[in-house]
Amino acid sequence: MDQRKALPHLPPVLRAMAEEGRLVHSLCLEGEPGSGRTDLATALAGAILCQRQQGEMCGECLHCRKVLAGVHSDITLVNGREDPDRFKVEALRQLRAEAHRGPSEGRAKVYILAEAQHLLPPAQNLLLKILEEPPEATFFILTCDNKFRLLPTILSRVVTVSLRPLPLEACAQLLEERLPGHALAEYREAALLCCGNPGEGEQILTQPQAAKKGRAAQSLVAAMAAGEPYGILAVATPWEKNRGDYAALLEQASRLVMLPEMQGQLGLSPAAAASIRRRLALAEERNRQNGYLPLLTALLSTKKR
Repeated sequence: MDQRKALPHLPPVLRAMAEEGRLVHSLCLEGEPGSGRTDLATALAGAILCQRQQGEMCGECLHCRKVLAGVHSDITLVNGREDPDRFKVEALRQLRAEAHRGPSEGRAKVYILAEAQHLLPPAQNLLLKILEEPPEATFFILTCDNKFRLLPTILSRVVTVSLRPLPLEACAQLLEERLPGHALAEYREAALLCCGNPGEGEQILTQPQAAKKGRAAQSLVAAMAAGEPYGILAVATPWEKNRGDYAALLEQASRLVMLPEMQGQLGLSPAAAASIRRRLALAEERNRQNGYLPLLTALLSTKKR
């Protein structure tokens, strides 16, 4: 059985760096949860190791096939959220020592430190020198949700690339590659509801609660756009049972309303969309202050801030 996984294409800035031989040896990929940071780091590692050296993985050479199968010996993936022990000082000392040994089968070694925001300051300090001056033919790729959760000294030693959501059509295509078997309309709906965030799109396609939240957020934006107080109440009231779920609904709606595709569907001008976003933001702020949720839902119906 083929165990290969679909990996994303590199964004233009990374592809150009790889294609032109300008890829730095210490990078940080910053993006929101579900944005595919780790998969992109793996795709970049594949581009580094690919025998054809054309800027992206060819997907056909021996090294690319091993990367796609997750068995390339010159790629080390350490995920600090899934395995916190590997972000401890002693484990990182061992990793640092191993990095000084040359690659075993490819042209380089690549270390992916995923969820680097979980690195404690002593662990980050331990990595400073090797990030500043990596051994020859060695690359370090950090991923994080917010670069400012890393020490300034770390940020001064890496080049940070911030990941943007995918265009919706590209997101739908990627979801179809990763989760075949759904209808085209389902991929397009998931791409819209996740706002181009493929990891979140996978959840929408596979987890009923994620799909329910996305559709509720879409209905909330539609009701606010139409100025329908009862529609707003009907959508938001069931989510008032849990403050965290209510916050997630507001956050999802805030992202959706700023999508040009959503604005086009609802006939919203950018100014009208921004007005709805302000009301949602005010409700989000009051929710963080433990405001009474039914009142916050009523606040969403008030056009004046």
